[in-house]
Amino acid sequence: TGSGKESFGWAISFSGALGFLWQLMRYNILQLLRNLRFHSHGKEITDVDILNWANKKVNDSGRHSHIESFKDKSLSSGIFFLDLLSSVAPRVVDWNLVKRGGTEEERKMNASYIISVARKLGCSIFLLPEDILEVNQKMMLTLAASIMYWCSKQSAEETSGSSDTDGGNLSETTSIVTTDDSASETSVEESWSR
Repeated sequence: TGSGKESFGWAISFSGALGFLWQLMRYNILQLLRNLRFHSHGKEITDVDILNWANKKVNDSGRHSHIESFKDKSLSSGIFFLDLLSSVAPRVVDWNLVKRGGTEEERKMNASYIISVARKLGCSIFLLPEDILEVNQKMMLTLAASIMYWCSKQSAEETSGSSDTDGGNLSETTSIVTTDDSASETSVEESWSR
């Protein structure tokens, strides 16, 4: 058994490690957002741009889920993000594994599946199922931005410089969506820098 001082020292080391990991994650997210700006031809990307893009992709795929903001409590079911993942890669979601999201257990299963599918595609994923269940606004935004970036990379690779015809072009995200996000007028990068 260790003394209280040893336990306290371990807790400080663990806390420092978590802080370091958070800084690494934050750096990766900011880099992802810079890359999104590059793929959008230098246009500053806001959370509203990402929200509009996600809703448009889901709608264009024939799905009917829709969110008003990245604080939308319906995100906890996981259905919107599964619809979004399916819209960017139609065969990636096995709908036999998706639950309705009516119970806590079904929501947790869907949240775990979202993370698995997004990682399978190659998205940078740092969130936990709990972030989806609790609708952690920054993590929901990051998940959507990561999917958006993955999609923009795929479009760029497929078209090799030709015009994008599937709606994946980041400069074509002009749909009208009302949102109550407090950061909607700021860039996503500014929001994460705070």
